Amino acid sequence: MLNIAALASAYRTRQATPSATLQSLLDQIAASALNSFISVDAEAVMRAAKAADQAYAGPAGAAGALCGIPVAVKDLIDVAGMRTTMGSEQYAQNLATGDAEVVRRLRAQGAIVIGKANTHEFAYGPTGDRSYFGAVCNPHNPAHMTGGSSSGSAAALGGGLCAGALGTDTSASIRLPAALCGVVGMKPTYDLLPRDGIFALSHTLDHVGPMSVTVGDNALLLDVLTGMPRDSHARLIGQPIRGRTVGLAMGFYNDFLDAPVRQALERARTVFEQAGARVVPVEIPRVQAIYDAQQLVLKAEAYATHRRALDAGAPYQAEVRTRLLTGSDVSAADYLQAMSMQAVARQSFDEVLAQVDVILCPTCGITAPPRDTRASVLDGKDYATPWLLTRLTAPTNLSGHPSLSVPFGADAQGLPVGMQLIGPQLGEAGLYQFGQVLEAAA
Repeated sequence: MLNIAALASAYRTRQATPSATLQSLLDQIAASALNSFISVDAEAVMRAAKAADQAYAGPAGAAGALCGIPVAVKDLIDVAGMRTTMGSEQYAQNLATGDAEVVRRLRAQGAIVIGKANTHEFAYGPTGDRSYFGAVCNPHNPAHMTGGSSSGSAAALGGGLCAGALGTDTSASIRLPAALCGVVGMKPTYDLLPRDGIFALSHTLDHVGPMSVTVGDNALLLDVLTGMPRDSHARLIGQPIRGRTVGLAMGFYNDFLDAPVRQALERARTVFEQAGARVVPVEIPRVQAIYDAQQLVLKAEAYATHRRALDAGAPYQAEVRTRLLTGSDVSAADYLQAMSMQAVARQSFDEVLAQVDVILCPTCGITAPPRDTRASVLDGKDYATPWLLTRLTAPTNLSGHPSLSVPFGADAQGLPVGMQLIGPQLGEAGLYQFGQVLEAAA
């Protein structure tokens, strides 16, 4: 996998050049069986790579923070001159005329968009295997799913086809595929990053955020995406956590965990304790009601977004169409009641985070199932796979709290496990501090 910091260092010391690196990646993408990209403009990539070569050959400081760094962009996000398809037949030839603001910020620091990453159609699915352009394959085992909906972004990172990526997250869609593909994914505080130029699924719940191979890389990407703040999001990485408090989420967050995930969670607890942190059990008040409200808001707003196209008989993946139609019978009263839970969700997490520095739980209770799986066996019982995949991530989409997934261990098949850290509003720097502790131990 490609590390942004190491790649930038190699560029600066002339051990590698952007043009040689990007050409090699284009060749690898062309030969890849992961199906992680929908569109790649090789000519534009190489023009940008040659410009990056010149920047590194120029005076010190001429190269931006991400100069020559290959970044994948989820195909919900506009990149000027490239298609934005949403993984759908409806938009298969939809050409973007301008960059989304988050893409503009990446390019302003020299990042190179290597391609538009495949996505579950309209970002409405946690499995990553329902796209007009075909299913994305897990880089650790191509027979298994990546998770979704930022499936191509996670697979491309895990498969070494890019060094950074953009995803979107409405219930799980950055953190889940990051966990299942063994990379780092951040769902930042709600509205920290602009969503201009990004196709909406749920305006109440949608977040955009960075995905990367390392915690440090993720903090750098978030710095760039937020406009290079004076206090870098990486400022706490490497600082000791001795004397700090980690809340180990119990109840809702401790149910429906497969054995490898439960074992990884216990190891994570031990890592924090050995680093001098105090780990205490916590429960999020009314978390099941928060989850239920998030799911209702999602299906109501997703249906509202697509109602006209559904009524017109526009083409959809059958599973996505069926799921969208579940929002057709949500009453205004039920929707407003669910929306009222947003304040409850914020308060519930805030109450716990007033007592601890971060909350620790798994990102997902299971590792990546085989592609097309829709029922998974856990402790001898069958459960709906999409429900198992998203239940631990969805609550903070309603509350808006930042949540970071860090790879931490694997099951007996080598399929990754992810740990989720939840922090206070605008507390991304602290999440990176604790996340790096897990990363170093892993």
